[in-house]
Amino acid sequence: MGRRAKIITAAAAVATVAALYYIFNPATSVWAPKCVFKMMTGYECPGCGSQRLLHSLLHGDIASAWHANAYLLCISPLLLLMAIAAMQRVKYPRLYAAVNSLPVITVVCISLVAWTIFRNL
Repeated sequence: MGRRAKIITAAAAVATVAALYYIFNPATSVWAPKCVFKMMTGYECPGCGSQRLLHSLLHGDIASAWHANAYLLCISPLLLLMAIAAMQRVKYPRLYAAVNSLPVITVVCISLVAWTIFRNL
């Protein structure tokens, strides 16, 4: 499969997922995957609420997105930057090295653990 076909396939997949999350509310839909960690422990994992967050963002409802998963909403720009840096790492190796540096990864990991503890208190 050529580069152009991969890009078209990826774009179609993203558009399909976005359309499904726009149409169906994961909070009320039976098809939306449920968190196994929460079902087993009763505690929310760091990703709990990410489907509701996506649904809210697609509808332009930032307040609901914040309530669904504030951490993921706040860290989304960094995750986007990391994805772009990974895709362009040959062209921009210093950007890739900077966003994947030990200090950045350490801060993300510590904040993720803190968020998980905080949201379950």
